[in-house]
Amino acid sequence: MKKCSNCINDMSVRKIEFNKDNVCNYCQSFKNIESKLNDYDNLEKLFNERIDEIKGKYDYDVAVGISGGKDSMFVLYELVNKYHLKVKAFTLNNGFLSDEAKKNIDKMVKEFGVEHEYIEFDKEILRKFYRYSMKKWLVPCMACSYIGYATMINYTSKINAGMCIHGRSPEQMLRYFGNDIFTVLVEAGLKSIKDININNLYNELLKSIENKVDKNLMKDVKEMLFKDIKENNFREFVSYFLYHEYNEKKIVNFLQENTSWKVDKDYNHYDCLIHSAAKYIYQCAEGRPHVLPEISVLVRSKKITKQQAEEKLKKEIILKKPIQELNLLCNFVSLNQNFILFKAKLYNKVVKK
Repeated sequence: MKKCSNCINDMSVRKIEFNKDNVCNYCQSFKNIESKLNDYDNLEKLFNERIDEIKGKYDYDVAVGISGGKDSMFVLYELVNKYHLKVKAFTLNNGFLSDEAKKNIDKMVKEFGVEHEYIEFDKEILRKFYRYSMKKWLVPCMACSYIGYATMINYTSKINAGMCIHGRSPEQMLRYFGNDIFTVLVEAGLKSIKDININNLYNELLKSIENKVDKNLMKDVKEMLFKDIKENNFREFVSYFLYHEYNEKKIVNFLQENTSWKVDKDYNHYDCLIHSAAKYIYQCAEGRPHVLPEISVLVRSKKITKQQAEEKLKKEIILKKPIQELNLLCNFVSLNQNFILFKAKLYNKVVKK
């Protein structure tokens, strides 16, 4: 299988292209912003500019989505203790939030002294949207992402917060940079706030997402997710780790040493009860772990070598089918597990080729 000469991306990565030197389009797109991502003096200036623009001017300075995971908890800590912002934290309860995550959330918001709210959804609409995502893309992640983005945008306006800050890692943000909806958010984030038309940006962004979803379903989803937002009242959706250095081990160590946040060794995605099911389905469909594009970001960022990346990828392979998690997911969307796995393997053998 053809591979990128610069990172470890191969032909299994969606919408991948190669130039004459076998460098993939994602490496080429990354190169266009690489210098900006490493200019921490300017990044600090851009972040502080955003803080100065909103601090003390709204009911809350920022709204922060937290899942109980390491990244969002670290971001919450920093905003409260380093930047001294008035924060309203919230958690999207999509039905798959683990009890361990809830315990950490309840404990940490009390420890940090911040207001917090669990956002509940209409279960039938959730079921329809997740079922649609499974039937169209085989995994629930597309539904989860849209629900997350849309709810954050709506909720920030609802509580009258200056902006919404999230804790997605650089690898998550940049894995498909140049070819996904997150591209415009990254590009906007690297500009001065004065050079961005927030309302135009988010109206166009949401339209592009809606075009990918069934119109009848979209009507129900919009009524659920956008019932509170006022027209042209968007607030910026800001990535904390676009402006700050990201080091997973340092973040975990910091939380364990300075807070009561505690999880088992497997702290990645422990908050999601169906994460391993989605990973397994993806692996069946693509013939490799779903994190390959994310690991490639580490390579092009020069954080690890290609050899280290290959070794890291091997460790992500799921050798045993996660039966319990698959049952939970498939029962929720009323789809036969064997049917989903058959479609995934068929995609791998026929459609993808």
